[in-house]
Amino acid sequence: MGSGPLARSVLVRLGIAGIVGLSLAGQPTAVFAQSATGKEAGSAGKRWEEEFSLWQKVSAGSDVTQYEGYLKQYPNGTFASMARLRIAELQAAAKAKPATGTAQQAEADAKAKADEAAAAEKAKAEEQAAVEKAKAEEAARKTAEAEKAKADAEAARLKAEEDARKTAEAEKAKADAEAARLKAEADAKKAEEAAAARKLAEEKAAADEKARVEAAAAEKAQAEEAARLKAAADAKKAEEAAAVRKLAEEKAAADEKARAEAAAAEKARAEEAARLKAETEEREAAARKRAEEQAAEANRLKAEAAAAADKAKAEEAARLKAEAERRKAEETAAAEKARAEEEAAARREAEAKRVEAEKAAAAEKARIEEEAAAARKLAEEKAAEVERLKAEAAKAAADAEAKAAEAARLAEEAEKRAEEAAAAERAAQENDTATAARENEAQGADRKDRGLAVEQADDAAKREEETFQKAVLDGSEKAFRAYLDEYPDGRFVADARERLSALSNTARQEAKPRTDSETAIVEAERKAEQPIVDRREAYMERSTRAQAQRWLSMLGFNTYGVDGVFGSRTRSAIAAWQGSSGYRADGYLSRQQYRALRQAAQYAETRQNRQRRYQQDYDVLEGPVDGYYERYYRDDGYYNDGGGLVIIPGY
Repeated sequence: MGSGPLARSVLVRLGIAGIVGLSLAGQPTAVFAQSATGKEAGSAGKRWEEEFSLWQKVSAGSDVTQYEGYLKQYPNGTFASMARLRIAELQAAAKAKPATGTAQQAEADAKAKADEAAAAEKAKAEEQAAVEKAKAEEAARKTAEAEKAKADAEAARLKAEEDARKTAEAEKAKADAEAARLKAEADAKKAEEAAAARKLAEEKAAADEKARVEAAAAEKAQAEEAARLKAAADAKKAEEAAAVRKLAEEKAAADEKARAEAAAAEKARAEEAARLKAETEEREAAARKRAEEQAAEANRLKAEAAAAADKAKAEEAARLKAEAERRKAEETAAAEKARAEEEAAARREAEAKRVEAEKAAAAEKARIEEEAAAARKLAEEKAAEVERLKAEAAKAAADAEAKAAEAARLAEEAEKRAEEAAAAERAAQENDTATAARENEAQGADRKDRGLAVEQADDAAKREEETFQKAVLDGSEKAFRAYLDEYPDGRFVADARERLSALSNTARQEAKPRTDSETAIVEAERKAEQPIVDRREAYMERSTRAQAQRWLSMLGFNTYGVDGVFGSRTRSAIAAWQGSSGYRADGYLSRQQYRALRQAAQYAETRQNRQRRYQQDYDVLEGPVDGYYERYYRDDGYYNDGGGLVIIPGY
């Protein structure tokens, strides 16, 4: 095998290695580390693609000049050593062709083999070196990438810290600017007040200074006048002394005139001083009056500003209150609409369930009749097995009775739900009709009377419901007859009559003589009615069980009777209460659960009593209540003379 295939195999291995990650083989470690950046990595990859493309083109042939051209362009390239080896092989093959003779051919072959072996060893060493170099460069690249990632993370952290610091500084600067603005406004206000005070003080000081200057000028004028008069008097005296003898009569006249002039001058001085003093007092009074007027004006402006601020606050509060009431009314209307839709859906569902229950009850009744007929026929045909058939008939009758009772209960519940849904629909229709009527009727007293009528109707409905619930809890004919006597046209009349009929049938069945099969059935029912003592309920007596049934019914988990017997309905009610209270719904009451049930019932009873007391004493309504807004609000959004409080659950 020649050296060409070996070189090509080495080339293939190196080419594959270069494709999967050694594309930068032959590059210095520092250069490779720098190529981790985007621009340098791109240029290195481009150079590698150009070199690899040229090498594929050169290695496909056997032209020495092409290999030399590759070495000239890439003297330190990835495939430089293999290019030199290929050139040596081609040159050796070219020299060996002209030689002739067996010895020369053998020598040439031996030399070629030796060269090939040397070249193979050299290629292997170079391949190993290239692999080691690629591994080192790959490790350096990974180290550089790790360092770069670490540096980037550090830079990102520093940048985040810098951004947080800048944000904090910006917030602090903003807060400082706001504080400075407020302080500047306060300082400006204080400066304005101080300037006004200084201006008043300066005006007062100027007025005082002017009065003082005028007083000093008046005193100076008086002194000058006195000096002038004194000089004139002295001159006159000298003249009189010189001509005392000649002008004796004139001297006396002159003296009299001088005294008169002196008195007039003195009087003029006194009048001038009084005038100046009055003017000064008038100016001071005018200055005081101006100061008082300015202070009164400042107080007036301050009071007007405070009144305007209070008015703006009151208007804003009224607007917010009106907006809140509008939103509340919209939410109430939306809730009422959703409730009506839910009631309609519940009504449809109740109707469907009632139809299904009737069908199931009819099918169950037919099946029970067929089973009873089959049992009677078997009893007549097999008299020898009468005891066994009695037991089977008793069991079948008990099962049939239980199933019939269950079907009747389901039908009763479905009818009750349908009646409740129909009553709710009628109430909704009546509510819509009443609402439309209230919108068209007059305002004022009529609305209040209508609201009171609605409230009285609600109270009457609540009293009727409480009376019926008490009758259900009592479970006697007397209680149901008392309800029918008090409410002959009430909402629960049909249910009360049905329960009375059931109680009457039960009484008649107990009064009439029974056959052997009926006696066996009654005995089985009596045994079934006896409470099954479970270890979890061993602490409970019959009175305790009856009390638990009352509490469950009070909380809305109807046991359909309070007899101290935990049947299927009571177990279902217990399981429903357990599920709603976070316990495991197994239908059995432990001591802890019994205490929790008692606390819940006491809380519900206290809440009902408190609600009833609030309704009676404080006019507190559990809402939304029909007619509330007509009773307590006018069209302009303000209260009527009356008042009240509506508690709307969920708000």
